Amino acid sequence: MRTLSSILALLTTLLISCDQQHSAQDFDPQVGLECFGSHRASLPPGTQYEGVNEVDGSRFTIRVMTGAEVTTIECGLNPDGTLQNAGK
Repeated sequence: MRTLSSILALLTTLLISCDQQHSAQDFDPQVGLECFGSHRASLPPGTQYEGVNEVDGSRFTIRVMTGAEVTTIECGLNPDGTLQNAGK
């Protein structure tokens, strides 16, 4: 019985971790580019968009290369999956 409980706990952990990775894969890449564009004026010249880092509910982060280092930028999501505060 103890082995069964351990296996179920392991399977639950694996399913949860797969779900977290899956959400970034299903994320619309255009929204990540819009996030980058909304921060572009505050970034050093030559900064490059690297892609979506993590999606967590109504927030997400993108990776950017600012010369010698990769850093992340956080943006918000509207309930419909569009960029929060877009156009402002």
